Parts: sequence; structure tokens; C-alpha cells
Amino acid sequence: MSTKISLNTPQKKAVEHVTGPLLVVAGAGSGKTRVITARITHLIVDNGVPAREIIALTFTNKAATEMKERIAGFIGSDKDLPFVGTFHSYCVRILKENSALLENPFISILDEDDKRKLLSGILHRANMHQQLSARQAGYQISNAKNKLTALSRPAVELFDHPLLPDVYTAYEKEKRESKTLDFDDLLLETVRLFKKNKKFKEQFQSNIRHVMVDEYQDTNLVQHELLKQMALRTKKLVLDSICAVGDEDQSIYAWRGATVTNMLNFKKDFTGTTRIAIEQNYRSVQPILETANTVIKNNTQRNPKKLWSDRTGTNRTKQITCMSEYQEADVITQLASIAREQTDTPSMAVLYRTHAQSRAIEESFLKNGIPYKIIGGVQFYERKEIKDLLAYLKLVMNPFDRASLFRILNTPARGFGAKFEEKLYAVMTEQPFLTFKQAAEQLSEGLPPSKKKALSQFIHIFDEIEPESKPREAAQKILDRIEYTAYLKKTYEGDDAQTRIENVNELLNAMSHFEAQKVQTISAFLDEVALMQEKLIASDDDEHKVLLMTLHAAKGLEFDIVILAGLEEGILPTSRALYENDDALEEERRLFYVGITRAKNYLLFSHAKFRYTYGQMVDQLSSQFLDELPKKLVTRDDAQYWNHSQIRHFCADWLGFNQPEIAAKQAQFASLIKDKISAKPARKSVNKKTKPTFAKQDKPEKLSSGFKRNQPVRHKTFGMGLVQDVDKKNANIIITVKFKSGIKKIMSRFLQVI
Repeated sequence: MSTKISLNTPQKKAVEHVTGPLLVVAGAGSGKTRVITARITHLIVDNGVPAREIIALTFTNKAATEMKERIAGFIGSDKDLPFVGTFHSYCVRILKENSALLENPFISILDEDDKRKLLSGILHRANMHQQLSARQAGYQISNAKNKLTALSRPAVELFDHPLLPDVYTAYEKEKRESKTLDFDDLLLETVRLFKKNKKFKEQFQSNIRHVMVDEYQDTNLVQHELLKQMALRTKKLVLDSICAVGDEDQSIYAWRGATVTNMLNFKKDFTGTTRIAIEQNYRSVQPILETANTVIKNNTQRNPKKLWSDRTGTNRTKQITCMSEYQEADVITQLASIAREQTDTPSMAVLYRTHAQSRAIEESFLKNGIPYKIIGGVQFYERKEIKDLLAYLKLVMNPFDRASLFRILNTPARGFGAKFEEKLYAVMTEQPFLTFKQAAEQLSEGLPPSKKKALSQFIHIFDEIEPESKPREAAQKILDRIEYTAYLKKTYEGDDAQTRIENVNELLNAMSHFEAQKVQTISAFLDEVALMQEKLIASDDDEHKVLLMTLHAAKGLEFDIVILAGLEEGILPTSRALYENDDALEEERRLFYVGITRAKNYLLFSHAKFRYTYGQMVDQLSSQFLDELPKKLVTRDDAQYWNHSQIRHFCADWLGFNQPEIAAKQAQFASLIKDKISAKPARKSVNKKTKPTFAKQDKPEKLSSGFKRNQPVRHKTFGMGLVQDVDKKNANIIITVKFKSGIKKIMSRFLQVI
């Protein structure tokens, strides 16, 4: 091609194939954005296609902006560019330009907040708001519309709640009367326009000759139908070309309507499709790509391809087994610490399945001064549901805390309006020596019976809870009394509600952990949290932060060092995926694959043998995906019994960084050996028995009783512990075990080996 754009052979084929349907299967890091922008440039510059006859559809405004900038750079001008934008923005343009052809013309578009308010009004007027929240209704309606192909009223089976069909009917009626559309309607109404107006469709197809779609694996059924309506007439392609670019191995958005089958069905829906695979990866070293290829080939819903790179490397992928999530967090912290000591600080990310997993890692980072940033979320102790529960505990510790009081007075909702809050605030201001309970009781005298009862119930939430109470027990009482889990389920959409519930459970786990560390009162726990928050603020300006994010949030990003944490059954894959169909499990594997392909140079897989759950250390099964890793490429290390220096040495040795303290020890040992050799010149070699080793892993020592030192065991009363020593006394074997409550000597028959 005449334009001066550097392309490899498959990329060049995709760019120059300008006639007919084309499916470009572009693997992770293979330069798909470059292909799309070079293809548009080639059409304009080399084929003389007017920019107005080309459209490129994306999923985000950010991607669209990047594409337009690249095209402008290639052609040397930002004037007279083709349309490059999101599906929704292009549909708005079509509907606005052809408003006279619509059955129900619209003036404005409902954003999510407006949509929720409209649904809230419908639910309240129908007295359904106790059974269904506006947020839940909106999520279900959107989900049903994304699966809609017939364009008629969604089938009853698409709704999870029996009230939803009636809510949907009322919602659609109000939108029509208000002359508004929601975001899902923009796609549906555009498809309807193509289907019902033959003249419009013919005119569109004569004006637009080339259509390109980015991230095709993320399209839903409606978007796929829209593409067919744009490009086909009587099932035949009438445009000059239609090009879909994507990677079904990175299809991870089924929960919002995306379906991997769109890519798999593209060749069937667009007859005569040419398929081009772009497999050269410009991001990762070859061992990481081989690992990714080995894992993803276990999926059946995919077009075969094999990523490769001319970047070589050895010892780049490791799997590590930790005793608990706290040791896992320590390994990650030490890895970050070693990396940050280098002059050229590498980029680093910790990826996990859900944000609840960040808590132990955040605490370890804060204690060790490692600056970090949560991407696509907020720091654990800043999350709304966490701050809500902490506010209840703060009121126990400080009954004069107005900020905490007014945060949770109506959380969950208790019917206290703005006027009541003003009166309560006024009483506490005028009489500053009154606790919140005393102020509320004073104010309750003039209230109607319903408000009086609600206020009394609020005060009784704090019964038998004192500043010296154990934090977990107190928090559990509060959660039960306010029915907070039910409140979250009612207030938030399915996945969002589940994430918040997981965060609350993780807070309870944190409290159990702190109690085991002798932080055993509400006051002491809140002090610990406050100190961690102070450290977080102090590290906020550091530019070389470790990024923490979910695997979903990591898509499209890349980092020098990647840690995939918490790789256990029930976490990744999730419990839900384990008990649903194969499609759900394949999507979890695709998510794992996305995580692997974020790594440029080093990749660490980590999992824990035990995790805190409901105040107990619970056995964890390692993720089945770890069994799919290639043994020849992924080195497996068991760190369960490592001490701090061993972990640090492991990290420094793997990354190839020279740790000052290790180097000093090595020099010291080398000097000692040299002195010994010079003192005995007759010896030709150093005795192997005296040859030093550095930070060698301690292996569990076998004992004659069958028990091992550092072996985990369980006792009916004391819980889980580690064997410290074994003694034989006459016919009995006495085991010394270190439990959370202290060191105990117990007869072996009372212990269960884990």
C-alpha cells in the first residue's frame, strides 16, 4: 500500500482486503486498532473512497478518539474524517436525521438516573416498591432488551421477577408519552427503522459502502442484528465491504448481554466471509504467550489461533502456593518492594476476580509503605458498604459523632425526612453534651407513632454493644438487626449487590484477623483502620503505584509484571460458574486468559491453601485452571513455610534484581571460603558439606510418628495450627502445636492431619 504504515503480512492482508465480508481474528496485543485505522486510511488514500461512505463502530468514546487521532495522523489532516464512534452515538445520529420516519418520535434521551427515577415513580404508584427496587427493575429491563431480536414486547421468561412484565409495560408507556428513549432503545429503534422502512434502508446502503466494527466479541444480539440490517438485503451483502475485528478468546461480558456466538456465527450470517488471523503479539515474551495458548485451547467456543512473539525469555512464569491470603499478600508486597528499588521501575498490576480480594493486599501494602491505586473501584475502607458499617461502629465508640449518625440514620431507609434530620441536628447543636441516643429520645416525644417506633428501633440497634466489644461480634449483631444484606440486594443490581455483600463479608474476615492479632475491641479496630487511611493519604502522590484491579477492568491494558491472585475454586472460576453450564466456565477461562495476556515480562500465579471465612480458616482448593498451565513453562513453588527473607530472596532472584543485603551475604561467604581455601592449599576443592547455600527453602522434616514439623493440623477446640515438635513418652506421642490462641502440647490421637 502507498501509505507509509508498517504492517506485518496478516495485518497487510486485512488492510488490503476491501471487497466482501471480512472477519479479522486479532489476538491479544496483536495491533488490531492499527489494522482498523490503516484499513480506513487505505480506503481513503489508495482507493479514493470518500470518508462519508465509511463508518467504524466501537464500544467506548476513548477508543473512538484514539482511532480518529491515528487516522488523522496517517492521512495528515483531521478534516473530512469518516464517522468513528460508538454504536449508540451512531444510532442517535440516524434517529435524529430520520425522526419523521419513526413511529414514536423522541426529543430527549433518558440517562440512567432519569430512568431510575421514572421506574421509581411507577413502582411507588403501583405500591410495588417494597417488592422491587427501581435499580433492579432497570437492570432486568435492559437485560431483556439486549436479548431481543423480534423487537416485540420481551417474552415473560426473559424477566426474573413476576411483577416485571407489568412494570415494563408501564415504563414503555411513560417513555412514549414523555417523548423519550433510553440507551437500549437507541439500538432497537434503529433496527426497527431498517426493518420497517425499505426506502430508508436502500438509501442508507447506497450512501454507506464500508462498515467496520471493533471488539466484535463484545456485541450483543441487537448489535449483531443491526449490522445485518445495515449490510444485507435478502441475506446478500450489498455494501462493498463489512469488516468485524475481534477475539472471541477475550469475550468476557456475558453479564451485560455480549455473546461470543456473534463472532462464531459471522461466517454463517455473511456468506463468503474471508477469515484472517493476526497472531503475532507485540506485548509479551514468548513463554507467557505459550502459557496463554495452552490454557485457552481448552475452550470449544473459539476460532483456532496461536499467539506468538519474537520476544524471547526464560523463567518468566511462576506459580506459588501460600498458606493464607495474608502470606499471599506478603509475597505480592515483597515483589512490589523489590521492583520499586530498581532505577527503572517496572509497571506492575495485581489482578483478581472481585474487589473484595483487595483487602488483605491493601493492608499489607499500607503497612509496608507500598503506594497503590485501585482501578475501576475504590480503596476497600472507602467503599460505601464498608463506610456504612464502620459508621455504626463509630457511633458505638463516639455517641457524639454527627457525621456517622447522619450517614446511617436512613441507611437502610427508615422514613426519616430532611425536616427530622434538621431537628435532630439542631437539638445536638443546642445541647452538645447529649449523646445521639439522648437527643433522639428527647425528639421522639412529638413524633407520630410510626416515626416514634422507627426511632426506637434505630436506638435499639446499639443495645449490648460497647466500645470494648469484639468488633466482629458487634458488626454481626448490627448487620442482623438492620438486615443489611437484604437492603443491598434490594438496592443494587444482581452483580453489584453480590460484590457489596462480598465486601461486607471480607470486612468481617478482616475483623477476625485483627482479633487474632490482639486487636480485640471496637475502639482498637477503628484506630487501626484510621492509621491505615492516614498511610494511604501520605502515599497518594507517588507516581510509581502498583495497580490493583479486577480481571474485567484489566482488559486492554498491559504491565511489565502481573500477579494473578486468589486462583482458587469458587473464586476463579466462581462458585456460580462451577454449577452452571459449560458456557459460564468457558467465560471464566477467557477471563483467566485475559489476565495472562496482560503481562509483558513476568507473570505470577498465586493461590492460598486457607482463607478466613466467617471467622475460621477454611481449606481452599486450587483453581482447576492452574492444572491447565504447561508444566514445562510454569515453575511451581510452595511458599507455605517460607520466612520473610526467603520470600524476599525468591522475588529478587526471579526478577533478576540484585538485592544489596543478599549480595553482601554472598560476598561475606565468598570471602570466608577463600580464607579457608588459602589456609589449606593442599585441598583441590571445597568440601560439598561446607559449601554455603542462600535462603534455601525449609522442607518439612519427617518425624517417626508420621507427623511433620510445620505440618498443618486441626483440633476440635483450638482449630487449625502448625506442628512445632514431636515427643514420645512411653506409648504416647505428644505433639507441640502452635495455634492462634498459643502453643499447646496435645496427644496425637486428638489431632487431625490436614
